[in-house]
Amino acid sequence: MDTEHLKKLLDTCFLAKKVIETLPELPKGMKPRHIHVLEAIYEITCKQESCTVSNIRDRMQITMPSISKLIQELEALHMIEKEADREDRRFYQLKLTWEGTDCVKKHVLDFHKEWAKRLAYVENQKVEEAVNLFTELRNTMPGGEV
Repeated sequence: MDTEHLKKLLDTCFLAKKVIETLPELPKGMKPRHIHVLEAIYEITCKQESCTVSNIRDRMQITMPSISKLIQELEALHMIEKEADREDRRFYQLKLTWEGTDCVKKHVLDFHKEWAKRLAYVENQKVEEAVNLFTELRNTMPGGEV
């Protein structure tokens, strides 16, 4: 890639940030990162019976202190509940509350379904290429991880 195309790619990153900033308003006290955690809990529990803090950390690729803070905030917002693991009381299972499930339905499942309809003309292969490109961009950032 030459520097001119890198500049175009970085300009597109700023555009993508603007798109994210115009997403529908979240419930009071909620941040976009909260939605990502709720979505992760939802998806993990759909695939397996339980979800732990470590599952979320691994999926979102963030530090344990960061995910612990987000979990505490979501608990305070009554979006999730922590339940001590039956086999090892040091670990917690995470469960969405009714409010958390409703939030995922409204701000992820329904919203994404409607937006995907508007983008039906975009080929999935192009999306995969874009995802791979942005992943490569993140992985090669000078100065370390994002």
